[in-house]
Amino acid sequence: MEQSIIDPSKYKLTTHSLDTRFANSITQDNSEFRIVTPSPLKNIIRVRLASSEIPLVEYTFSNSNGNTNMAVQLGTSQFVNTSLLFPGNYSASSLCNAVQVLLQAISPSFTCTLNGINGLVTISHPTSTFTVNFLSQDATIASRPTNWGMGYSLGFRSVKVTSTYVAASGMNSITGTSVINVQPNTYYLLQLHCPDSVVNVYHRLYNDHYIEAFAKLVLKDNAYQIQYDDSSNLLRKENTFLAPITIPFFQLRLLNPWGAQVNMLAADWSVTLEVTEVVNSNTYNEYSMTYSRK
Repeated sequence: MEQSIIDPSKYKLTTHSLDTRFANSITQDNSEFRIVTPSPLKNIIRVRLASSEIPLVEYTFSNSNGNTNMAVQLGTSQFVNTSLLFPGNYSASSLCNAVQVLLQAISPSFTCTLNGINGLVTISHPTSTFTVNFLSQDATIASRPTNWGMGYSLGFRSVKVTSTYVAASGMNSITGTSVINVQPNTYYLLQLHCPDSVVNVYHRLYNDHYIEAFAKLVLKDNAYQIQYDDSSNLLRKENTFLAPITIPFFQLRLLNPWGAQVNMLAADWSVTLEVTEVVNSNTYNEYSMTYSRK
């Protein structure tokens, strides 16, 4: 909003550029930071997210995401956990190749192939039946109804799958029922404290749980690219306070769709906030009286 649009005798707009490189305090991975204002901002009635510039560096496959290994039972032997997948972002074909390497450490005859037409992944063994348990070893992730481990990304929708013999190929195989998915997160949730939590977004999780946030940031580009949000979409990214407040600092935090802090891998990011200050005493009294207890 332009200053010329509002009554300058009542309100003043200021813009605050907040950058992790110049933060007063920050987490080790740069997922949360605080910037203290030069002096407390007083009589603030509105705060708006004007822009954000966030590099999409978070790994889609990582130990913290619980999708880097699985357990395999070959024949009637005991289940054996595969080695951990190297954390990172993969293409569909490179993920299949990496999974095949993990499986071949258990038996060199395993193959993991991707059908380039239908996007389905098939894991096969020529001589032995096998069962794969795709469930994450992280109990919290394993309790999810979706995204409960590596197998979900590979297109399997059952936690435990046992091979069947396919005469056409002469292999014992399992095939996913959904397409492989190696896409990074498509949105983040931005939390804001200044000093109290500013809540505009209620993000629904499973089991009727919710996350409160200030804004939902749509991530449009691929991994390792900077995601620009200039607030041109229709998502509301502003908050009008019930009464004028004082802002001593801005504290911002990035969450993924599951409510966990985004691992920014120490990459820097920034946002721009626009705040509206009441500069007229009569207007200030009107706001204060409107929401006062009588």
